[in-house]
Amino acid sequence: MTPFSSQIEALQVIVKRLESEPMPLEEAMALFEEGMKKAADCRIFLEQARQKVILLTETEDGIQGKAWNPLNDGES
Repeated sequence: MTPFSSQIEALQVIVKRLESEPMPLEEAMALFEEGMKKAADCRIFLEQARQKVILLTETEDGIQGKAWNPLNDGES
């Protein structure tokens, strides 16, 4: 799997291209599909990271504090 930061950078390039470059519909659709795949991969990575954080904060009495959720931008 490609590193998360590389996936995000590639996704940003795709979004910029779709927003600023006129292109044939077929090319735009291919870029959109690629962007959706990268976004899904990023979402999976973040969910796995969240699960690791939960596992690392578990104690015998349960979870310490609130589980970190990167999908909520640090909000609980």
